Amino acid sequence: MAKHKQNPNAGAFDQALMTWKAPRYLRYERSWIWFVVLFLVCGGLALYGYETDSITMAVAFAILPLVLILEHRKKPDMVDVVISEYGIRFGDMKLPYSSIEHFWILHNPPFVNELHLETDSKMHKEYVIQLMNLDPTVLRQFLVTQVLEWEGKHLSFMETLTRLFRLN
Repeated sequence: MAKHKQNPNAGAFDQALMTWKAPRYLRYERSWIWFVVLFLVCGGLALYGYETDSITMAVAFAILPLVLILEHRKKPDMVDVVISEYGIRFGDMKLPYSSIEHFWILHNPPFVNELHLETDSKMHKEYVIQLMNLDPTVLRQFLVTQVLEWEGKHLSFMETLTRLFRLN
């Protein structure tokens, strides 16, 4: 956590109360076994699509492993997270507190240390920001003065399965 001097030329979201760098998204390392299973499952589904004369399905499942491998090779870029009096800036995304309905912090080091923001947006309802080495109690103490906290919130069953099988 770092504090910045107030810059009169900076925008409201740039006048930081606290800031840190976090990856844009969480990327899991996958073993070769994961990729073998992916190829077998997608190959079987592509074959099924071909056998049932669903060429679109066959092509989609034939291409899917290649797309996932190319996507897996990219590392998430590190972006600035800025907590200001007006809202939260995550990279170039600006979330005013008025658009954030709830927040909750999942803190179980070394496995999980995340800030979850539920917004009123129809396009992107939830944002997950990695807290890295930031002390979540300091962040929580400030955010409860701005946004409703969803106490006792945990990962859903589907989110837990997704993380277990490293599907995201």
